[in-house]
Amino acid sequence: MNQAINFGTDGVRGPAGQWPVSEAGAECIGLGIAAWCNRGEVCIGRDTRESGPALVDALVRGLVRGGAHAIRLGVLPTAGVSAAVVADGFAAGVMITASHNPWQDNGLKVVGPTGEKLNDPSPLLACFASATEAAGGTERCHAEPLGAWMEALPSLNLNGRRILLDAAHGAGALAASKALVSMGAEVVEIGNTPNGRNINAGVGAMCPPTDLHGCDFAICLDGDADRLVMVHPESGVLNGDDLLWMLAQQTRGPVVGTVMSNGGLEEALGGRLIRTAVGDAKVHAEMKRIGAAIGGEPSGHIMLNDGMPTSDGLYTALRILEVAGNGPLPCHGWKRWPQAHRNVRNVQLRTDIAAIKDAEKEGHRVLVRASGTEPLVRVMVEGDRCEHWATAIESALVNQTG
Repeated sequence: MNQAINFGTDGVRGPAGQWPVSEAGAECIGLGIAAWCNRGEVCIGRDTRESGPALVDALVRGLVRGGAHAIRLGVLPTAGVSAAVVADGFAAGVMITASHNPWQDNGLKVVGPTGEKLNDPSPLLACFASATEAAGGTERCHAEPLGAWMEALPSLNLNGRRILLDAAHGAGALAASKALVSMGAEVVEIGNTPNGRNINAGVGAMCPPTDLHGCDFAICLDGDADRLVMVHPESGVLNGDDLLWMLAQQTRGPVVGTVMSNGGLEEALGGRLIRTAVGDAKVHAEMKRIGAAIGGEPSGHIMLNDGMPTSDGLYTALRILEVAGNGPLPCHGWKRWPQAHRNVRNVQLRTDIAAIKDAEKEGHRVLVRASGTEPLVRVMVEGDRCEHWATAIESALVNQTG
């Protein structure tokens, strides 16, 4: 291999066609995974991006060259890969997706034999550099790719519920609708006609609908269906902090959030909120460390210790409906503190900007960090004058001055 592959807990992500999110890169990754999993069975799913089929084919070629056994799942949510790994005893799983990114991007997420993301990808990284070909590799299609995922969902009676489903033209477009209808819901669908280039484009969790089409609420997924945002006819958009609040009503003990979680949620939970770094894998690791029942991010990645091995938007929605019973969503009871966010593209990360220090002196909470998925610096300011200070920090980053 001539080029390095920078692989994290969420795998790799970037412009499709550029190394390592290219056919050559995917084949090399497949060869490495084959060695890492001792040439076992590896299932592969994907979202609806135009580049997905070619990347799946290349990954399969690499797995087979390495002597592993590739099982194609087709288009399904990321958690469908995790569920299949656990149910069928596969050695690993790979999801071809760039999650909430635009269609031009793609990526590869790897889960281990427990269906969970890799907290430490270094053993796999070592295999990328040293993998060799081996005989005996095979490939096949899974007979029931959605079976394990459907079986892992809560079984509810949704008769009488009219639900707007916005699947972001992504991996959950068919699967989520099928599940909700099987439970008796009346489902109105938007964002359910993927064409390879419309994933996340003005729809889904990244752009929740304003018109609920007369529905009780909306379930909004992202491109690989692991995030959830809901829309309530009175309360409006409900993000991951709202979801944690609703789920926390029927649990005890700590609730794991991130440094991005709203201060109002922390206040309302009365000391139950434990913060960790950004990333659902980090949330999951902290949940396991302290024995927390639930955790999540404002983006809508929610983890439950008795749930699926990776976050799943529809699973989260169904667990919230369990809490609600036949009544309305229990989204009231906490007050969101003012927050402002900026995504500043193609600038250098700096945390020594004078505006940051000035905002903090005024009592604002400030977080400036590099995105792990896009060439962005993300800015969050929480406090009464958050918009003013977020704009000042953004301007300083663009101009690279204090």
